[in-house]
Amino acid sequence: MLELKDIHVHYGPVHALKGVNITIPPGKIVSLLGANGAGKSTALKAISRLIPVTKGEYEMDKVNLLKKSASEIVRIGIIHCPENRRIFPDFTVEENLKIGTFHRKDKGNFKKDYERVFSYFPRLKDRLHQKGGTLSGGEQQMLAIGRALMGNPSVLLLDEPSLGLAPILVKEIFKIIKEINNEGKSILLVEQNANMAMSISHYSYVLENGRITLEGVSHEIASNPKVKESYLGTA
Repeated sequence: MLELKDIHVHYGPVHALKGVNITIPPGKIVSLLGANGAGKSTALKAISRLIPVTKGEYEMDKVNLLKKSASEIVRIGIIHCPENRRIFPDFTVEENLKIGTFHRKDKGNFKKDYERVFSYFPRLKDRLHQKGGTLSGGEQQMLAIGRALMGNPSVLLLDEPSLGLAPILVKEIFKIIKEINNEGKSILLVEQNANMAMSISHYSYVLENGRITLEGVSHEIASNPKVKESYLGTA
């Protein structure tokens, strides 16, 4: 179980996260919702140790992770698939996927992991020797998720996986996220498409101005009038 307790993050004088508490139980999808600038990506970066936490507790199965480096967090099994994909455009699909395994010692299992990624994203197998920068936006998102999966995560952090994608691709990506979860992966999903996020997640948090203002079982949060008005476009 991954837990954030009273997490505070500052960017200089800006208080970006103000006492955030989030729990990601084993094998569950948890969605983190909010407007632009609410602090969603900051929360993921804090978990990944890409930015410092100024106060609070951060634990995985009761082990304190606040003093761990970003590379140690990856080795523990918490892997971040960042916003805007961040693939290596001059590397091939195969090379991008291989980069996801850099920390792993179980070299003999890579073939199985490649096949799993290709079962989710058959198009990547067809473009194995194509440079990442020549892929479509949807294919780059598939590659970014595939690269993260090659790290064999126990907790997968997904930051805006639907960003910039056509509606038909959004449905495909979310279907695959659900399939990944069905194999036992825990997922923290940051997503502006609140309707889609809550349709596949078990639990949801709403983040506003660096604070959690609402949380609960996703289908209950989806029926909350405030959430309907602010994030689902209905009253």
